Amino acid sequence: MLRGIIICMIVLFLALCVILVTPVRADYDGARVTTAKQDALHQAADILRSVGYTDDSAEIKALSAAWWKEEENLNIVAKVIQHEADPRWCGWEHSVAVGAVVMNRVASPYFPNTVYGVVTAPGQYLPAYTWGFDNISRLSYEAAKAAIDGDHDVPADAFWQAQFPQGKETWKTFSVDTGYFASTTYICRGIPGVD
Repeated sequence: MLRGIIICMIVLFLALCVILVTPVRADYDGARVTTAKQDALHQAADILRSVGYTDDSAEIKALSAAWWKEEENLNIVAKVIQHEADPRWCGWEHSVAVGAVVMNRVASPYFPNTVYGVVTAPGQYLPAYTWGFDNISRLSYEAAKAAIDGDHDVPADAFWQAQFPQGKETWKTFSVDTGYFASTTYICRGIPGVD
């Protein structure tokens, strides 16, 4: 009897752990938001399957791993956008610009070369953006997709997003006033002492 209770408790604990670490995707119309890279990886896997490769092949497994890595990037950028410039309150351009700053940093030799590395760099973003905060809105995912896919006009040297100007110059300033809170975000270009 005691053994059965212990087994039930372990199963419930494991189920709770799975629930807590599984990101919730708020895709309101049921369609998953994916990046252009994810779509290309999926198409490549379909082509390989059509010529006889199985899901157990090293090639399909590599494509799948790359797809899930891009999914992680999309999740992190969507969390950054929702908590730094939620598209439900901020303008679309503002929200995408915040995500573009993350992606600009990934592409720059002056910052970590992964989304995870950029977001977890000391003093930059909340570490919880890489693992916490479920129930991210579909709009945040769509803004993240636009930022990752480069569907925006943010300059490649816009590396800073903050409540104050920094870098060498301000590219654009975004203000929001919901009646409950007001905020200004500066998207700034360049690295002081480098550019």
